[in-house]
Amino acid sequence: MASSKMAHDRGDVGPARILQVVEVDVGDAPPRVPGTPAPAAAVETLSWRFAFTSAPSPTGLDAWPAGDGAAVDVWVSEQARPIAGGFERQALNRDFARAVLRHRPDAVVIAGLFGCTVDLPRIADLLGVQAFVFQDEPLAAIEREDDRAWVEDALARCAAVALPEAEAGRWLSGGRADARRLSPEAFAEALPARLVARGQRRAFDYAAYEFCSRDHPLLMRMQAPDVRHFRGCRRVLDLGCGAGIFLDLLRREGIPAEGVERAPEIADYGRGMGLAIRTADALEFIGGVEAGFDGIYCGHFVEHLPFDAVQRLIESLARALEPGGVLVLVFPDPESIRSQLLGFWRDPEHVRFYHPELIESVALACGLQCEWSSHDAQPHEVHPFAERPPALPAMPALPAAPPGAGSGQGRWTRLLRRLGIASRDEVERREAAWREWATAMNAAVAARDAAIGNLAGRTDSLWAVNATWAWNDNVTLRLRKPAE
Repeated sequence: MASSKMAHDRGDVGPARILQVVEVDVGDAPPRVPGTPAPAAAVETLSWRFAFTSAPSPTGLDAWPAGDGAAVDVWVSEQARPIAGGFERQALNRDFARAVLRHRPDAVVIAGLFGCTVDLPRIADLLGVQAFVFQDEPLAAIEREDDRAWVEDALARCAAVALPEAEAGRWLSGGRADARRLSPEAFAEALPARLVARGQRRAFDYAAYEFCSRDHPLLMRMQAPDVRHFRGCRRVLDLGCGAGIFLDLLRREGIPAEGVERAPEIADYGRGMGLAIRTADALEFIGGVEAGFDGIYCGHFVEHLPFDAVQRLIESLARALEPGGVLVLVFPDPESIRSQLLGFWRDPEHVRFYHPELIESVALACGLQCEWSSHDAQPHEVHPFAERPPALPAMPALPAAPPGAGSGQGRWTRLLRRLGIASRDEVERREAAWREWATAMNAAVAARDAAIGNLAGRTDSLWAVNATWAWNDNVTLRLRKPAE
């Protein structure tokens, strides 16, 4: 990261550190930055640079580290450029949150609003860091009301916003909006006066984990298939909804839904996306609900609970469902090698794995019927394999072709050969040689076919064993409360 320092006495506060998020054109154009603070300010500026690219992602995510020696810190997929789509555009959130924790700035400056940067003031606010936005060009038209609410919430969390006059009128009005408005021309000079003294740093908590370790576009793609279970529902509850990604997916399908999230910061973040989220302990909330929902989604919650709490949870969920209502439970599959090795223990509050047969049995005891299980839909075949690989088969050599001419060298034989005619003896010798060669060739080909078949069997065996990595990381159970 590039850095520059300026001298200024900020009294007992000390020099400020600003993390500046800028887009870099990887061509000849220089990065678009809002300028440096006025010379009267001692500010250390760190540039965190990203660039859009149409290249395929090597990680499967929409943003990935550029690596040492690159002109940027992070590459971002072009599909994260438009300010539309909410969660599915938030490609930079995770990397940005990590950068904030790593560099511990007093403030961040987001230079330019794109789909991948709109949410960054909200992440900074959640992490307890001042955010400033510098946008010197008009924003593209924002058609969805949900996206407009998202942008408005992001700008409302900023300490100051520099927008062109026309844009400021659209996005900043009423209340303390005028006090936060800056012109792009005055931004650099006015910035130092807007910086506040360092307060107590926010301790690492589950909210920090939520935004440092989870990728919203990826979670949207993972959860999107679960929406189908709730089509036709009139009132859906997402219990333990987190930031509200599944609520947003339901909203896009026109399915009425509300969520419950215990962490105030995360619930407030989701409400900033225009989602209906109440702040409450999930177990306490659901324990007081009587048959009010025809659909309940409970994704990645049971693994946070000991078994007695899981029993109480499912009993409460069954009671909260209307007759004929559907409950969808999603949780890590203990039979997934990837989940066991790569994912489960990243979460600081995971307690234990639960096998789907155990959860289904608890649900049956609570009066729920299992309609569909992803665990059963994808049979988990276990293929044994030897501790040591079998020996590789030898590949036999093919016999050389028989000589083109016989051994006869008499005058008459040579004359007939010159005329293109072979004697009976020579024909017989050649036929015998070719028969011998054909027999040897057939034997060698058969031996080669056997060796190739042996290699194919080894490959198939290895592929079957390797297929255990292809099992779904999560289990989805669709449970139904019988109609009365």
